[in-house]
Amino acid sequence: MGEKTPKTLRDDFSRRVKETLAARVAFRCSNPDCSAVTAGPKLGEGGAVNLGVAAHITAASPGGPRYDPALTSTERSAEANGLWLCQNCGKLIDSDVTRYTVQTLCQWKVEAEQRALVMLRSGARPANEFLELALPKLDAPESLLAFASTAVARVGREREIRELEAFLEADTSFSWWLWTGSAGTGKSRLAIELCRAKAGEWHAGFLREDNQRALADLQPTRPTLAVVDYAAQRGEWLSDALFRLSQRVLSAPVRVLILERQAQGPWWDLAQRTHRMEESFQIQERAYGLPRELGGLPRPQICKLVKAVADQAGVVLSSTHVEDIADHSEKMDPDGRPLFALVAALDWLDGNGVSADRDAALRRLIARMDGQAVQAAAASPKSVRHTRSVQILGTALGGLSVESYAHLVQTFEPPPGLLPDVYSDLPLLPLEDLLDGLRPDMLGELYVLDRVGTAGAERHAAMALLKLAWQKDQKAYRAFVERAVGDHREHPGVVDLLDAGDWAEAPATCADMAVTSIPLLQRSDHPVLDWIFSRLQSVQESTSDGTMDELIVNAHFRRANLVLNEGDAHRANDIYSKALALCAANWKVYAGLLNNRGISWYSLGAREAARADFTAVAENLFVDDESRACAFNNRADIFDDNGDVRSAVRDRTAVLELAETTYNRRFIAHIRRALALRKSGDPEGAYGDIESILDSADIIKEQKMSARLKRAEWLVEDGEPAAARIDVEAVLASERNFDSVENVARELLLELSVDAPSDAGC
Repeated sequence: MGEKTPKTLRDDFSRRVKETLAARVAFRCSNPDCSAVTAGPKLGEGGAVNLGVAAHITAASPGGPRYDPALTSTERSAEANGLWLCQNCGKLIDSDVTRYTVQTLCQWKVEAEQRALVMLRSGARPANEFLELALPKLDAPESLLAFASTAVARVGREREIRELEAFLEADTSFSWWLWTGSAGTGKSRLAIELCRAKAGEWHAGFLREDNQRALADLQPTRPTLAVVDYAAQRGEWLSDALFRLSQRVLSAPVRVLILERQAQGPWWDLAQRTHRMEESFQIQERAYGLPRELGGLPRPQICKLVKAVADQAGVVLSSTHVEDIADHSEKMDPDGRPLFALVAALDWLDGNGVSADRDAALRRLIARMDGQAVQAAAASPKSVRHTRSVQILGTALGGLSVESYAHLVQTFEPPPGLLPDVYSDLPLLPLEDLLDGLRPDMLGELYVLDRVGTAGAERHAAMALLKLAWQKDQKAYRAFVERAVGDHREHPGVVDLLDAGDWAEAPATCADMAVTSIPLLQRSDHPVLDWIFSRLQSVQESTSDGTMDELIVNAHFRRANLVLNEGDAHRANDIYSKALALCAANWKVYAGLLNNRGISWYSLGAREAARADFTAVAENLFVDDESRACAFNNRADIFDDNGDVRSAVRDRTAVLELAETTYNRRFIAHIRRALALRKSGDPEGAYGDIESILDSADIIKEQKMSARLKRAEWLVEDGEPAAARIDVEAVLASERNFDSVENVARELLLELSVDAPSDAGC
């Protein structure tokens, strides 16, 4: 036998250095995306277990990760060259030296020691307590409209509560879910009901903006439910938190329940990271389901809610009165939103009878609240003025903390007399309550709009407060404007909200806010559109910034979309064409213009023109993969209509070969390619597409169940009822389904049960 090769000498850490490294970070992993506890008791009596490692920043021996030949043996084995990690992260940093550089690891070391120092000074609270969640206090009985009020018990929503409980109980460490719905549907009320019901076993509550940064670094010791309201103004932070949590190994379940009006717009793209598809895939893998839209209540539950309001007020209503008030609610809001049942009941109880004027009823409630403020501060007109000013500011910012308010007053120096200081005595409500703004949102928005619609000093003060809100937090103010325009689009004060931004210092940002509001106007002949285009033109003439040119084209695009939604494909096509003449091929809106003009051509029966537009998108070098996928799918639809199955399959395949597409585009490509393949006599290929859908981690369960149902229908056609039954039962066992899919699955199961051979003897 030959001589043994001597082992390479390693400059390992001594036991003392290892113990010091662990102790200096409180025995937690130094990776900021992990922070796992690495030491604890063994099962049974006595002893301890250690899951941590003392990792070298620069390798202990030649050939190792990040080896630095300039260091001496003493320096390599010194505390300064080490950091404490869990075993998983210890392997992670050595597997990707390009990403985990010496500089990165040194930064981890400094930050981990700083976190440990903070924990030491604060008494090392349990990890979940670092995420401060607000569980709003029960409101006084008169605060019936507050989302946290339990003066009137919840009516209905049993199915929704079950869905949310299933979300909490899902077999995954981290998951998030977006719930949408227009103002007054009760999203926040439903979330607070869930938090209160689970408060014993879950650390649950609303995550305020002041505390939101802690979510991404959370390492909980008990199940944690964080409710994120007003998500549109928190999109960038939310995106970062969802991505980082999706990568983490968590010691207890974490759920993020997101609440917003709609699952669309810049905030939604930002939150999902559709601009970085590899990261978007990871976020989507952790989505519990498709955005869940919360609708209104059926008529019987509206009547029950009306009666509950009257009972709380000590008034006995006849069945006729209950029906009259329910009629009042329905005329104000045909969608059955609970807010308007409350408004209608309170309006009737105040002796105002019944009417169909929604805003008049809201104004009467505002007047009652304002009257209470005036009465409470009758001896001090200044207090009345300050109370109103704080409510306007808080409403326009979606609420703010006392600390943020103090910073605002000190930094932006509002006009003398406009706002109280932090220590002022406001007789009606504490400052922190006023800073939450006037709620519900729809009430607060109307309050602000009406204030800017007044004259003289009152209007001047209201506009000054809106400008102050813009200065303080543009994202929060823009989110307020979008909510207000969506809820009160016909109010003449909408223009004032758009005009309150600093058009002189930030023309592009203000213009973008105006352009973003266009879809919320919901009709192409809205007078605010004329103001928007006039203002955009004026700014364009006074600046040389090409950004304004692109924003103007974007405004035309959004107006054309309104026209198309109104069913006027001819006019929409004309606007798209004129906008394209002004649009550079490398602008983001270019692909949207071509795709939507193609849709308008298709609506007009001009298939060749439509195909030409979709082809132009597919072949444009500047277009992102998501727009290209949309074009391929649209063009494939035309090929399907023309009976050109081969070309349709080719385009669907092209979608699936793109690297940067969302799960929705890929689902459409898979399911429609499957249909085309089966139609062309390739059942194996069709079944293969269904399998691909089921195997995709980020395709949503509702879509997977619709694919399983389609496979079940094919299996029946192919004479395999037993296999079909397995798929149908899987669909019906799923906690999440499209309603139409579930209904068809029930019908199919019934057919399979009828057709099944009987086991009974003769």
